[in-house]
Amino acid sequence: IYSNSNNYIIAVHQQYQTSGYASIQFAITAEFPDMDTGYIEDGFDYCVEPGANLMSYPCDSAVALLDAIPSDALSQFEGIIGAGTAASNLDGVWVGSITNLSPGSGYWIKLDASASMQLIDAIPSDPAIVYNMHYGANLISFPIPGSVGIGDGIPDDVEGFFTGIIGEGVAASPNPTLGWVGSLSAFEGGKGYWAKVDQSVSFSFIVDESSSRLYSKSYYGDFDYAQSTQQAFYFIEDVVFADGESIESGDVILAYNENVLVGAREWFGAFTDIPAMGADGSSETIGYCDGYTNPVMKLIKKSTGAEYILDSEIPSWSNNELFQIGVVYARESVLPTEH
Repeated sequence: IYSNSNNYIIAVHQQYQTSGYASIQFAITAEFPDMDTGYIEDGFDYCVEPGANLMSYPCDSAVALLDAIPSDALSQFEGIIGAGTAASNLDGVWVGSITNLSPGSGYWIKLDASASMQLIDAIPSDPAIVYNMHYGANLISFPIPGSVGIGDGIPDDVEGFFTGIIGEGVAASPNPTLGWVGSLSAFEGGKGYWAKVDQSVSFSFIVDESSSRLYSKSYYGDFDYAQSTQQAFYFIEDVVFADGESIESGDVILAYNENVLVGAREWFGAFTDIPAMGADGSSETIGYCDGYTNPVMKLIKKSTGAEYILDSEIPSWSNNELFQIGVVYARESVLPTEH
């Protein structure tokens, strides 16, 4: 919020609650006191949850990793993963190749408890920062505290080179008719993204139409699983039922690796993306997908609680992949009537 009379910007805590889950999405507890200097007096605060958080670094110059983590919270950080690089906290001693957090880069931040990261006396990222993308998946940041729609934020002259965007538990895929489809509808400040392109390309985000609104939604229903740093998404165009039922908003599709729940998404329309988490070496993801997995998908009707098995040739799981599996068929699950 920009105060014209005082010539400074006050960033606002933004909190949301959906489906019984409450958490802080992203918060900046700082005044940007002087539009001339651009300095942040009190610093950025990241509010992150236990487990894996896909974040970005919002400042214009690199900062030493340990300078970004308060000493009293150091023990809660398990590690940080970048694109092809990582650092791990071994009883307070950080080892690995990540020594600095860099502008333009995204990071998986893993914690064993809720904690915060604070950046003091930092200058915000240049909104015109150039991202130099190589073929395949690139782990990048978003340069401003606000948000902008996926299609609005990517310049038209390079948008055709993007094959998908993956966030923390959400994804978007370009569709020739519908535009961008999936649960990820906007880039948001403080978050990291795997941006997938089919050739090398350089671009800057278009942030002229940015908004302070947060677009995140919960599509998990009442089914809980651990967020992993390894994830894939299966886009379902439609579901056809053998008994004449039809799929409705609020029905939940579950992904399993054998008997382990690895993902869930409420149906929100054509090309709903079903996440499937992979085993990333943490105890929370034991039994999750790997390269030998073909996830099994089930559907639960919100109105009746009836359970269905989705019959389709589900491609083998692979990290950071977006699979288009089209129309699938649902047959009612036969439950035993006696123990």
